Amino acid sequence: MGILISEMREGKAVEGIYLVRSKSIGTTRAGKPFLTLKLQDRSGEMEAKVWEGAEKASKEFSNGDFVKTAGQVNEYNGKLQLTLQSVKRVEGAEINIRDFLPSSKRSLDEMLSELGDCIRKVKDPHLVKLLLMIFQDPVFKEKFSEAPAAKGMHHAYLGGLLEHTLSLFQLCECVAPRFPEVDLDLLFTGALLHDIGKVDELEYSRGFSYTDRGRLMGHIVLELEQVSEAIRSIPGFPDEKAILLKHLLISHHGKEEFGSPVKPMTLTALILHMMDDLDAKSQTFRGMIEGSQGDERWSAYHNRLQQFVFKGFPSEGGRRRREDDADSPVSRLSAPRTRQAGAGTGRNGSPSDSQSSDLPAPRARQAGKDEDQKTLF
Repeated sequence: MGILISEMREGKAVEGIYLVRSKSIGTTRAGKPFLTLKLQDRSGEMEAKVWEGAEKASKEFSNGDFVKTAGQVNEYNGKLQLTLQSVKRVEGAEINIRDFLPSSKRSLDEMLSELGDCIRKVKDPHLVKLLLMIFQDPVFKEKFSEAPAAKGMHHAYLGGLLEHTLSLFQLCECVAPRFPEVDLDLLFTGALLHDIGKVDELEYSRGFSYTDRGRLMGHIVLELEQVSEAIRSIPGFPDEKAILLKHLLISHHGKEEFGSPVKPMTLTALILHMMDDLDAKSQTFRGMIEGSQGDERWSAYHNRLQQFVFKGFPSEGGRRRREDDADSPVSRLSAPRTRQAGAGTGRNGSPSDSQSSDLPAPRARQAGKDEDQKTLF
């Protein structure tokens, strides 16, 4: 494959294969054409220029193609840039896409196992059937495992959708103990299904872009169709539960201008929206900080968020809360909410007096209840 873009340094000769994110023809002041490329591998992106034979070179490949290049790294206006002497299209059969697109740092097997654990925490039989019907489909599971969560905003890397879904589920678990009236099964199911439409909204075989269906319909409509079709095939699925679940899906962006046709109108929907927003924005902040170079205290400006992110004073570098402080307020807040049949669940009445000053007590599993989920993944 060649040297990673993140390892390129000024003056270094480069030979390697890279993904073409974009290309454009320009003209110098002397009227001579030149070619500008944006090249990518799994470590990042870099601009490249072809000064000789630009028009001929441009006709030999397109956006989304893989090209074999030879050139040198230079600095221009404070940024590294490749000057290419040759660029030639490479056939896809020689390519492993994970060499060219960013991927989740987490193990796929580990995340799939965690997804199975999340599904097993849902107890409602109709919601369990719905989740198993969707996530046990081998074609869907493969695409869901590979998809990014977004084209560029947050978790924009292979496996990002799965990683974001698991993170959202954990946030819902952390917050739910403060709202005992919330239906946990509905909240958990909404968290697991809230972005499944992105599997068909996004194209991620050669870079991240929108499919025709995704651009025309959007992932909320796509997942609403998918969930509605699955619900129709489950005998006796309660109509009211179906309505509440669909409301979670269509309202999770929070506002019409952000893509939701309705605002969250239930407490469960509000929690799902706010935890989804928190996970997306916090991951974006982390990406802005990690993507900043040097010792600058501020990140680069983010156009979508319309802000900078403060990276911290030098004296604060590496400061973290104490993980071993079990009595800290943060540790108590992050304890997952568990359930006990008939008590403290928020479905069968208010928590008992003995539990009112603490989190709901664990809910005992019924023998044989979860047998169909044990071999989920």
